[in-house]
Amino acid sequence: MKNKVTALRLPKNTSGDNNMKVKALRLHKTAMPMADKLVEIRKAYEAFLFYETDGHYSTVYLVCLMLGMDRKLALALATATEAPDTTIHDDTKFELNDTWGHLFGPQQDIHSLTGGFHGIEEFFTAVKFLYTPNEDIKELGELLHRFGDTYAHTKINNLKPDDIKMDIDLKDADDATIKKYIEAWKVVGPEQNLKSKVEPWVKFFTYYMDKYGVEFLENESKQKEIFKGETLKEILRAIYLPKGTSDFVMYGRNGFTLQHATTDDGYPDKIYLRPQWYFIYVQNLAWIIATKFSLDYSKLNLSLFNNMLNFLQKHQDKKPSMKGIIDFEISRFLNKRVFYVPVFYASGDRILASVDASITNYKEVANGVVELSQKYMADNGVSPERIKVEEVYNVSYINTHEPIQKIELIAYKITF
Repeated sequence: MKNKVTALRLPKNTSGDNNMKVKALRLHKTAMPMADKLVEIRKAYEAFLFYETDGHYSTVYLVCLMLGMDRKLALALATATEAPDTTIHDDTKFELNDTWGHLFGPQQDIHSLTGGFHGIEEFFTAVKFLYTPNEDIKELGELLHRFGDTYAHTKINNLKPDDIKMDIDLKDADDATIKKYIEAWKVVGPEQNLKSKVEPWVKFFTYYMDKYGVEFLENESKQKEIFKGETLKEILRAIYLPKGTSDFVMYGRNGFTLQHATTDDGYPDKIYLRPQWYFIYVQNLAWIIATKFSLDYSKLNLSLFNNMLNFLQKHQDKKPSMKGIIDFEISRFLNKRVFYVPVFYASGDRILASVDASITNYKEVANGVVELSQKYMADNGVSPERIKVEEVYNVSYINTHEPIQKIELIAYKITF
């Protein structure tokens, strides 16, 4: 087929013990924060987890399906992509995770909170993804999560309205200022196509990763031997940073950080604020998935993503999420007449998640998603009379002297 993406000549993926296998990231247990930090962390976490599943789980799932991936594999990859933020048990049970707040690694390794440059973080993440064995779904999912966060966690102040010269914290901004930033980010770009960045390096990476393994990407001493005293990141900066959006600065730093949430109040993760940035992400996400799994990139339906983003822009006063909207489109793609809007929850052993879940009204958040989803469905040819919303409950028992029945609302079922 003329437009079919030709798979790069990557090393053969195997599940054996060889130096090409990427080691799974080791997630550390959550460290208990000091009491005076709990309120700050709770506020940051509440903002950070505003249905971020639309940009990770749902986007990856829909893109994979569009490209022609096997449905079971698409679901597994999407679920693994979401895992650092949310453990998805089934369509109705979404359990909050908190790796974003873990010390010693996950913030940088999985959530791209490095304080570095978007173009460099995106490039390295894409290369790692392409060279990771196809069978290692957990690692591939974490890398796709990181890939998404190289977009979500770029600082909003990389682009500012014309009348705002200094960086400001959006957590203190009024609605009029937020709208100015929405307008500023509409002109983002031009973004250099990721394919044009990565493909020229394939032969180079294949040679050195065959020799040293994927760890070569982290081995700066070995890189300095090859590049005469410079690291690979330093070489890439010289090549790519002057171009397009590659020099956009990321949130974060080495060590624990709440910068992405405390300064801008969770706005970085909200697609409606930077729809064009998300649109670029979708295209590059589709390219690395199509290349990795030898799928047809030309099947990506960008007009559908444009339609969803245009709807968000019409309702930006509601600070909308794509959750529900994109899940409706997934259900149509799967020829189903039903999808679910989960009410997020947390287990007691996930400290940061539990702090948030005890305060945040996730039922109210889910209600807002249901309401907006119904409007989107009506705008896209579904008669309101056909749309039915039902509450889904989970029944459990608390073990005391006499078992106590516990009934909890866990999701809304929407049929059409």
